[in-house]
Amino acid sequence: MGRNRFDLIAFDVDGTLVDDTVFVWETLHEHHRTDRASRQMAFEKYMAGEWSYRQWFEHDIQLLTEAGANHGSILDAISGMRLMEGALETLEAIRRSGARMAILSGSLDIVVEKFGLAEYFDDIYLNHIGFDCEGRLSEWEPTPYDVCDKATGLKDLAVRHGIPMERTAFVGDNFNDVAVARVAGFAIAFNCKSDELARTADVTVPGGDLRRVLPYLI
Repeated sequence: MGRNRFDLIAFDVDGTLVDDTVFVWETLHEHHRTDRASRQMAFEKYMAGEWSYRQWFEHDIQLLTEAGANHGSILDAISGMRLMEGALETLEAIRRSGARMAILSGSLDIVVEKFGLAEYFDDIYLNHIGFDCEGRLSEWEPTPYDVCDKATGLKDLAVRHGIPMERTAFVGDNFNDVAVARVAGFAIAFNCKSDELARTADVTVPGGDLRRVLPYLI
């Protein structure tokens, strides 16, 4: 049995646990051919602090709904996504080590459900969408923890479970993981797509196989 170096290890989803997407939202929008200018406007308003994360999230939902997105088309959109090589083996090894595991991600619960990942995690925070009996988008709720708020999420989890921040670790791949990388006891930039994250993280690990992070975690 491995010995845990950390008591709480949190993961991003898109590009970290799941491959063949940068952001699932981008994958959905491209599949449904939503208006790129409107998407960019919403992103810029959020990044400038003019919109809350909920406003950005609900704008995305509106665009997808207007484009006719439903349960079937969303499953089609994510059908090309696959688990990162070695993801399940990595999660199994961490679970055996005794560390708690969490998801802190701006991805969607339908992605985690597709790959059966929920059973590995003690805490899961990501965006929720639901469908009515005819497959139409009928409910949604944004995660409280994405982009800058991922840092708050990790801190809240550490307090809730009585874990010092120096005993926490985070694994992510992109610009929305920078804030949480700054506060984690140890941060891994895996499959990294952000220069800022690479500079912020304690170590950068090439993509392709998630098992490459294990020597740093257990």
